[in-house]
Amino acid sequence: MRTYRQVLAEAKAAHNHPTYAKMAFVMGCGVQGVGKGSTVLDDAGQSFLAMFDQYGNQSLGYSHPRIIGALRDQLASGVLNSSKIMFEEVSIRLTERLAEVTDQELPFAYLANGGGETIDNALKLARAATGRPRFISALGCFHGKTFATLGAAARPEHQASLGPLMAEFEQVPFGDLDALAEALDDSVAAVLLEPVQAEAGVVPPPPDYLREVRRLCTEAGALLVLDEMQTAFGRCGTFFAYQRYGITPDLLCVGKAFGGGMLALSAVLGTEAVWEVLRELPSTFGSSLGGNPLACRAGLETIAIASDEEFLADVRAKGERIGARLSAVADRYPEVIAEHRGVGMMHGLELKDEALTGLVLGRLIEEGVTSTYSLYNPRVLRVQPPLVISDADLERGLGVLEGVLAEADAARGSVRPTAELSPLTRTVPLARPAEAVLRLLHERPRLLDPFARDTRADRTESEEDFGGRIGQDDVVWSDRVELNDDGVVLRAEPCWLWQELARTVVVAPTPDGGCTVEVDIAWDTGSGGYEEMLGGRIALFVQERLADLLASLEKELENA
Repeated sequence: MRTYRQVLAEAKAAHNHPTYAKMAFVMGCGVQGVGKGSTVLDDAGQSFLAMFDQYGNQSLGYSHPRIIGALRDQLASGVLNSSKIMFEEVSIRLTERLAEVTDQELPFAYLANGGGETIDNALKLARAATGRPRFISALGCFHGKTFATLGAAARPEHQASLGPLMAEFEQVPFGDLDALAEALDDSVAAVLLEPVQAEAGVVPPPPDYLREVRRLCTEAGALLVLDEMQTAFGRCGTFFAYQRYGITPDLLCVGKAFGGGMLALSAVLGTEAVWEVLRELPSTFGSSLGGNPLACRAGLETIAIASDEEFLADVRAKGERIGARLSAVADRYPEVIAEHRGVGMMHGLELKDEALTGLVLGRLIEEGVTSTYSLYNPRVLRVQPPLVISDADLERGLGVLEGVLAEADAARGSVRPTAELSPLTRTVPLARPAEAVLRLLHERPRLLDPFARDTRADRTESEEDFGGRIGQDDVVWSDRVELNDDGVVLRAEPCWLWQELARTVVVAPTPDGGCTVEVDIAWDTGSGGYEEMLGGRIALFVQERLADLLASLEKELENA
């Protein structure tokens, strides 16, 4: 019988995102329920502690009471829709407040819905302000998924399937001032950077890098555009990350946490000089629902929370604790962790390979803790909890993470960096005749199937609704049984979860009257670039369960 989470996973695979559906299912994610603070419940009532803030969206945690209160007040006012021709007080007050938190250095702002839309707006402003066509971005950057922002990242996989992307972008290595200086000429409108590269694997800038970038841009007559979608609102210990590095950009893009984690809200902030284009071309921008009263009310409360100095001091203190703990654990497990990087409450552990990322993420879920990987560097485990996480919850989350990393270190002999994860093969010698082992396998063909919920089921079990397991989770799929003269083959029908799954058992007699049993497990979820990460999760489960099943087989034969 299908669980409700499987029903939803199949629907997501059929109508939304097949790969993400199977990733969430294989990792053990449940059906989301109510969230509060740094925890969220699933439909079974299990509580999960967030050690990741959903790419910056939940920086203020789930269901922050002040955000909810602000939204209730706005709903009660009845002012919920944008006329687009009248003076809308809450959006005007919000842009005024944004100017204040930049100390009037960026006194203008335009409100929109999402990050990609706002980055596009910044690029339009930069071209209009400079009269130049080209842009420079950094290798490994992530600025969104519009055509312009995909062009900024210039990922080979996107170019191959979506190209041609915008050719006006040139990428230089993040942190390489010589490369930037060489690329800057009088055709460059702007340099677009993240203060900390999030999806490249949480990569902070080298010392004085951003100061020198600011100088080079000024000398070349190019604008500096900073994308602070994931670093604004306190994440790096200051309200905006650029304030930590002692510079001011010409254009600043914010979003994600801006709407309190509940409503879509983003903005591009700029200097008065850059904003001149709106005097000459007032129709440059437009957003049907961007800056609506409800979202703006959430934005005002977000600023009020995140600009409080006690709040920011607490972020800095917790950030230092996270950094110290993760540096220590990286030193403790050098065979698992390649590097620790981070700033404020934004950290990453680069593991030795993607299989280890999958192993760790799956075990964290089982322990009631959530995290994720970096989009363009899946080897990097993100440690970026909500800024409001309590000291006790932070201690618990870090403790669970350290325990799981210790397990990963212990599992290196079976799930090791660069190892082939599928197929997995195990061979054991048995003192029993091959005929006896074959007879048992033909009676109960799933006896050595690590995916079977009931390994003692006989061959009359329904193949259409096979009861399977992945980790601690039940799952149903169609599965065929083939009885051969030398063993059995179990094969899943291609479905939303498996492109291929085969479990082959071959029994061969040996000269001493015993036999060998070889078990081969091969799978392919059809997840493309995420196959190795999912493989780390699947492989550990398969190896542990198969070892238990082989040990049980020997005992059963002894007692036969």
